[in-house]
Amino acid sequence: MDGVRFERLKGNGHHYPVLFHIGSSYVPVTESTVSELKAHALVPGERFLDILIEKVGYSDYLKERIRAEMKKTGDPVTQATVLQGLIRSL
Repeated sequence: MDGVRFERLKGNGHHYPVLFHIGSSYVPVTESTVSELKAHALVPGERFLDILIEKVGYSDYLKERIRAEMKKTGDPVTQATVLQGLIRSL
């Protein structure tokens, strides 16, 4: 599946309760990172995109993968704005 998206895992006891999908791969996300992203959910889309990439992309390779996937599937700022709405509901 192309694009980027968040998925909350069902059930308790997951060390990484949320997955951030990047195309056909994913990155596990801690609850503290989700909370940090929620705290920035109302900033402008472009700024949220930078914060998202910094918090979820723990390596230069991963940061580039996120940017490339977002460019491949549309306008990155628009996608960041959609992800802001999704992060609030996680």
